[in-house]
Amino acid sequence: MNTKKFTDKKLFMLVFLALNLVFAFYQISFFIGNHDWDWVKGTNQILSFNTGLFEARYSKFILNVMLYGGQILPILNNLTAFALLSLGMVMLVNYWQIKNKYSQLIIALTPCIMPYILGWMYFPINIIGNFMAIPLIIGGLMLIEKEEIKYNAYAILCFLITLGVYPSVAETIIICFLIKQILNNKQNYKAIAKKFLPILLSLIIFKLLILVLSKAGIVYTENYNLQTLSLKETILNSFNTLDVIIKQFYLTLPFFPLSIKLCGLGLVILATTQILKNKQSLILWIIALLTTGLTSLLTSNISDTAFMPRINFYGTNFLYTGAIAILLSQKGIYKNLCYILSLALIYTSAISTIEAQKVWELGKRAELNLINRISSRIEENSNILPLTPVIAGEYSLRPKYYNISYNINSPYILERSFVVRHIPSGAYNFYAPNKLFYSTSQIRNLKPDMYSYLQTVSTPYPHQNSIYLDDEYAIIMLTTDGINAIQAQLPK
Repeated sequence: MNTKKFTDKKLFMLVFLALNLVFAFYQISFFIGNHDWDWVKGTNQILSFNTGLFEARYSKFILNVMLYGGQILPILNNLTAFALLSLGMVMLVNYWQIKNKYSQLIIALTPCIMPYILGWMYFPINIIGNFMAIPLIIGGLMLIEKEEIKYNAYAILCFLITLGVYPSVAETIIICFLIKQILNNKQNYKAIAKKFLPILLSLIIFKLLILVLSKAGIVYTENYNLQTLSLKETILNSFNTLDVIIKQFYLTLPFFPLSIKLCGLGLVILATTQILKNKQSLILWIIALLTTGLTSLLTSNISDTAFMPRINFYGTNFLYTGAIAILLSQKGIYKNLCYILSLALIYTSAISTIEAQKVWELGKRAELNLINRISSRIEENSNILPLTPVIAGEYSLRPKYYNISYNINSPYILERSFVVRHIPSGAYNFYAPNKLFYSTSQIRNLKPDMYSYLQTVSTPYPHQNSIYLDDEYAIIMLTTDGINAIQAQLPK
């Protein structure tokens, strides 16, 4: 086998082209997901440096603002994000010192093509920042390989920027660092601890920074990604987290069929059998496995983070990649089995990722047709516009186009509506001839007629009584669950 290394430029281009091929339809469809409507047309049209500051995402939109003035531009937005992710993959194979060109390509492609990426592709406003984090993480890890203190300071800065994009990047930082140590099994624990110190300091500084920002009233710590537990609660939560870590390897999700799960599990098991030969490597590997549950361990509501693809993009995704790197560094049957499983994983992942785009597009079209019908009914029956929208329930139509069974629901890659219930004005105003809704969606004036309607309504859309209009509000009863939820909140 030819062991000549790819040039970094060739590897970059191959990964970049693969990403654009797999997401070719996404590129031309100008995908808009969930709350992103407000950044296309709505109350907020331009991203700024402080857009995500309220939830401690202080660095997420730096490049959006610097490159494109805070706008989400078709094609350019995606090309930039794919270029950043491809760059990160080239840096990763260099950091892990992968020499074989086939191994480099497989390792670089795996985390880009696996359906975990769908968790972020659903949010076009996020992908530049979230994929920017990968080259910054690997760059920081490369810097801590150097002895001088100044490079450790630069590494800490890189890690703090990435943590300000999304806190779950901590999983990528730790897992990629541990895989590096396993691949370089000559290092001792003292040397590993010394190199890990900048990572630990980064996490501590980030936590202190959040505390300072929250005390100043800048950061809202009740957001799901900032809600942390006490030490006692964390210990109690560890059993639930361990359960999530184990189940993530075999429970299926939308666009994560059993074939993907089995390929990934096979790679992890094979890597474990090889690592068993070295006690130090085994301890590091176990820590890497446990790190895939770090976000769930630290957050107060595990249901917000468990099995979430956009979080697992940073954890489980890179664990699989690390398992491949470990196996491809072996010889004989294990290396050959790794080639088979990893190629099968990439192929099935690419198919699932392409299928997701089809389902997303069909679901989006169906939901937009629904929006048009509701908008028309409101415009035909109200002379006073815009109104304050109150939408009961979320009516996602994507599941109608995906009939494969799965164990665990994944809201953003299948179940969640494109028109988010608490920010409905963006999508409705985008398609209505006139401004239909104000941006707010809260009832502040519960009139007697409205109260009576909310108490007695029982049938969701498209029933004629599913929409209530007055001179201030438009109430849209989309689902039975939504009706029940809004009735439960009525004053007794």
